[in-house]
Amino acid sequence: MTENKNLNRFAEEVSRIIDQHITVDHIHPSTEGRFYYIQAPKSGAPMLLKHYRSPYFIDIHPDDFDEIASGKVSAHDYVTSANWMVGYYWGGGSMIGGGYYQPVDILGRKEEVRRYLRILSCRTHYHSSGYQPYEEECTECPVENCPFSKYKEGRWTDEMEEFDPRIEFFRALRARFQLEYPGYSLRGFLCGEHPDGEIRISPIGRYSKEESFSFVAYASSDIIRSLLMHETEPEDWNEYAKSFEFRIHKLLDNQTYAVNSENLEKAYEGMDFTKEEANTQPEDMNEEKVPFKERMMAFLKKVL
Repeated sequence: MTENKNLNRFAEEVSRIIDQHITVDHIHPSTEGRFYYIQAPKSGAPMLLKHYRSPYFIDIHPDDFDEIASGKVSAHDYVTSANWMVGYYWGGGSMIGGGYYQPVDILGRKEEVRRYLRILSCRTHYHSSGYQPYEEECTECPVENCPFSKYKEGRWTDEMEEFDPRIEFFRALRARFQLEYPGYSLRGFLCGEHPDGEIRISPIGRYSKEESFSFVAYASSDIIRSLLMHETEPEDWNEYAKSFEFRIHKLLDNQTYAVNSENLEKAYEGMDFTKEEANTQPEDMNEEKVPFKERMMAFLKKVL
């Protein structure tokens, strides 16, 4: 990136406030977000996040980035007027746990934010690699009464709260779904680009008779962002969950379908592998009794 004095001022000012090193290379204009973990930042609401590979970085709306770079808006004015989102980008399999952010006044709560970010750095290193600081490192760290350290006494209840509205939302959706469609459940929660009023569900392969017939639920990315930004703060999660329409969506299918008993059964066609095993595997093909080679030959005869 070509050096830009305005962006340098922006990076330097944020670095001073949070007491973490932010470089211009770690300021990213973004319109797509980071998979389903982190949604695209809105204008005026930059995201200060800890990356699972170590650095702190900023995702910012391209319009904001351009205004700062051009000098149309001063770095100081932007930093002090922005609605900052603070959190982490850890990745992994799930949306909940893989990414998180919440609105935080980084100026009014400066010392609290600095403490939070120092502890978050250690949490991130542990999450990514299992590494925890040695006693000497903890002794040199300025964070007192750190709840993450094995060598200091601290309580998580005394730290900045990480309330996650997605959890409450999913619980309410699952409770409603199980009540309306007995025998089926929701397992897994992601987000995607589809109408805000829909919760799309996709069937999960069933490999054990002990497992329920379950679906992954997909909310709109805009809905998830609105919840995490606290733009939407439902007083009653069950009532909020009722405002959405469930729609069935199978992978590689461009269509969505209404949720009813008939369509739920159709959605699971080819996904209940316990049923296929029961229908296609002869009784004498017990794995403990029949050698692998013979079982493989029998399988090839079926499919060829």
